[in-house]
Amino acid sequence: MSERASTLKACIFSSVHSALDNRVFYREAQSLHKSGYDVTLIAIHDTTELRHGVQIIGLPQVPRWQRPRLWWTILRTARAERADIYHFHDPELLLVAPFLRLLTGKPTIYDIHEVYADFIKVKDYMPGWIRYPIAWVFRWLEPVLARLQSGLIFSDHAIAESFENVRLPKVTLFNYPAMFFIEDANATTKDLPPRAPIVLHLGGHERNRGTRLMIAAFQQVLEEMSEARLVLVGHFMPPGLQQEVQQDVDQRGISHAVNIVGRVPFDQIGTYLQQAAVGWVPWQPYAKNDKNVPTKLFEYMAYGIPIVSSDLASTRPYVHDGENGYRVAATDPSAHAQAILKILRQPALGQDMGKKGQSLARTQFNWDEMEKKLAAFYDVLITHPDKPA
Repeated sequence: MSERASTLKACIFSSVHSALDNRVFYREAQSLHKSGYDVTLIAIHDTTELRHGVQIIGLPQVPRWQRPRLWWTILRTARAERADIYHFHDPELLLVAPFLRLLTGKPTIYDIHEVYADFIKVKDYMPGWIRYPIAWVFRWLEPVLARLQSGLIFSDHAIAESFENVRLPKVTLFNYPAMFFIEDANATTKDLPPRAPIVLHLGGHERNRGTRLMIAAFQQVLEEMSEARLVLVGHFMPPGLQQEVQQDVDQRGISHAVNIVGRVPFDQIGTYLQQAAVGWVPWQPYAKNDKNVPTKLFEYMAYGIPIVSSDLASTRPYVHDGENGYRVAATDPSAHAQAILKILRQPALGQDMGKKGQSLARTQFNWDEMEKKLAAFYDVLITHPDKPA
């Protein structure tokens, strides 16, 4: 903890993310608190409370079309915090942060989780004909508005490349698991008996992420291994997709083997991770998925789970084929099924792969180095808030 950090206040805000989002709260807010900052987090939450040293100011969950009414609340509340630095997580708040910077004279950071122009192209709730024009406008407008901030944070290198012409201080902080998460995973899995043939998909369920393919592929798994089970943990987007998946499961006659859990709090995902024999990443080959690294990869590794993943540019650096899992043709349900069966039929192989993944998480793919970079980046911006890159 630096002496200077212990006297400074950071305010993080979001109109979209849960206050307990794993990046926003468990990685960044907790790291800043650990570094000595007085941290306030303004985000979606059902109450206002102090949690693990971070002051959370809760915002209501509202329909998408009503979110602009939260912007005034965020601006007013954030300004009242009189923070030394402000840090936000949603592209829509690019319209708010310049006013906050003007009113307070303090640096603002835009934390970018996705290549949002590519993300817009796969948003199912938008009519197909309108997605591409909006994506085009956003690809041009986002860097323009980003230039009004003091600094930029990216969650992977592909996002950073989208802003290479923006001359601001920048840092890339990968969504690697925090060390406490890895240590808990190691302790939890150390003396576990052999795992049941449970296949886990953790995280958001969307068509572009292969949710429908999973059901077709898992039916093939069941035809050869009747005791296998599929567990789906995470929200569905659009919400109607959950009903579609349930209907598909029912029509195939495999409802006894598929458990649709839905969203769970981040601090409860270990319950499902410790049970799984295979961690699945069936993302489909869209531009967004080729660029953004799936966070679930590292959570699977931390819990010693071998991975079956679509073979994409975003997964190749992390899933070492035949070592900590298998990469397969993204659009081929049979390829996914056969890779899963190969692991389930050979528990010793799966255990060995899982240990290799766990070692990678412990030694390479963890948040420790990211935490140091975050603290150093804050230090630069507070010391030289208007310094170009």
